Parts: sequence; structure tokens; C-alpha cells
Amino acid sequence: MDSRRNYGLTGRYGLWVGPGSSEVQLFDEVGNYLTGQFGRTWWVDTNVGSDANNTGRASNSPYLTMAKAFAQITAGNIVSGDTIKFRGNINETLIAPLGAADITIEGTGNRPRHADTHPLGGEKSGSTWKIGALSTAPLLTLRSPGWRIKNILFVSHAANYALKLQRSVVEDATEEDPSHLEVIGCRFASGGGGISDAGGCADVGLYANRFEALTVACILGVGNVGVGQSDWDVRGNTFDGFDNGVKIAGFGCRVQGNTFTAGLTPNTTFVLNMSNGGGASNFVVDNFFQTTTANFNTPDVVGNATDVWRNTALDTAAAGTSGVFEMGQPA
Repeated sequence: MDSRRNYGLTGRYGLWVGPGSSEVQLFDEVGNYLTGQFGRTWWVDTNVGSDANNTGRASNSPYLTMAKAFAQITAGNIVSGDTIKFRGNINETLIAPLGAADITIEGTGNRPRHADTHPLGGEKSGSTWKIGALSTAPLLTLRSPGWRIKNILFVSHAANYALKLQRSVVEDATEEDPSHLEVIGCRFASGGGGISDAGGCADVGLYANRFEALTVACILGVGNVGVGQSDWDVRGNTFDGFDNGVKIAGFGCRVQGNTFTAGLTPNTTFVLNMSNGGGASNFVVDNFFQTTTANFNTPDVVGNATDVWRNTALDTAAAGTSGVFEMGQPA
């Protein structure tokens, strides 16, 4: 019997507590579990870990680097369904190995924040992935399906993205396709961009993330191997203080319940563009835009002829009134 109950969590999350309260799972408002129910847990701690002496299989025997954990994927020790938990500062640019789907990487802090030494001991609980000026590469390049990234603060290089989705044309054992990705509760705190998809990945879920102070784009996607960004589910995210926002070739996407500031230069930069080289049949509803009605069109806000749009702009309704929305495809 499914005994899921909401234990005081608001919005799109709830908790399921199993028999004897020994099993806890996070689920969304439609009942989809957001934590893996199979697989083992591995640990990385940049404060006290050791790649040479620890097993990585317990919180008191963590690896020092994420590269060591990824090497275990290559070796076949970390397998599909496993979870890698970390705390501290990951200062690495990595390309995820092929051969393992449904891997979860999870920061262990209560909320994504900088793992700084101040306040005292802050580095021992925060979970940050950054590289500074050490490399211009994406922080993490994903190549296998079904990965889940949770509760991490990313600081990308000024010229690149935190997460790169890399999809290849081949359909054999060497195929690269990071479709079915979920990014949950992360914070993309600064740098060039948040997420890049130049291959056209499908069925990507972005939930309750914060994108801020990004100069290139919060999310940038085009069609290539795949038709575009098909069936993406983008809900409950905050896009704040960016130069450019979201620009994708959206097909059958759901973009709902997000908030967008106005971008660096209204009528020049983009806030939300669902038609980057094509797009169709998206549902863009119940979002809030700092963009004025006068700029609720190209290049700030762009849709497709078969999209459904219903949103609120900065000056959609006069103060004290209600029930007025920006309806239909942006002009």
C-alpha cells in the first residue's frame, strides 16, 4: 500500500515515509519519485577525503575528488542507479564516462550555497562545483541518459557553461545521449551559462533551480542530432539578474511556474525564446516576467504558432486588478 503523506513540504514536493519510517523518498505533485530507489551510495568529501586510501563507500571513507568517483564508473564499480554524494568544493572539469545511466550526483547541504570557510566550518557542509580561471571547459559534460543532478551550487567559467549535454549521431555502444536528465534544486550562481544542449536532447526535467548573474545564457539549446529540445519539463525555476535567459528549439515542452527578470538590455537581449531555429506545441503558462508588455515580443520573448501561452508581465494589470494575462503567442 502506498502511504505517501505530505509532511509540511509546500509547492511541488512531498515526503513518502515507508514502514517503520526507515525509508524516505521525495516525490513531486504528480507522484514521481525524485530520489533513486535502487543502487548504492558513494561519497566524495573535498575536506577529508582520500583517493588513495578510502573506499568511497561510506561517509567516513570518502574519496577526495569527483574524478576518482567517475573512474569507478569507468571500472564498472559504480553502476546504473547508484548515487554519488559530496560536500565541499569540487574544483574539476569532467566529462562523464559512458556505460552507466541513471547516476545521481547530489550535494549534501540543506540548500545549495558556496562551501566557504566563513562562516566558520562552512566548507564542511556546502556543496560547490567551480573551477575559476583554471579551465575554460564546461564544469560537467554529460553523455549518458537519465542522470540526476541535485542540490549543487555551480560557478562556471565566464566563457562556458556549468552543464553541457553532449549528444552524438552514432547509435551503438559508443552513443552519447544525455536525454532524460533531471536537474533539481541547483543554483547556477555566476559565470557564462547554466546549461547547454547543442545536440537536441529529449525529456529533460528542470525543477526548482536558480539561475543568476549568467552572461551568455541561462539555458541555450538548438536542434542537431535531435529535432530540438523536445518534451522538456521546466517548472518552478528562478531566472534572476541574467544578461540572457532561455533560448531553445522547444517541441512539446512544458514551461510553467517560473520567474524571469528582464535581461540585461530589453529589446536587445532575450528572456525566453522557444523558437531557436524551430519549435512547436509548447505550453508556456503561469510564468511571471519582469518584461513589460511593450517588450513582450521579439527578441525578448519569442514563441511558436502552435504554442499555448498565458503569463503575467510586469505591467499586465493595473495595481488592484486581477484576472488579466499576456495571452497567446508573443508578437
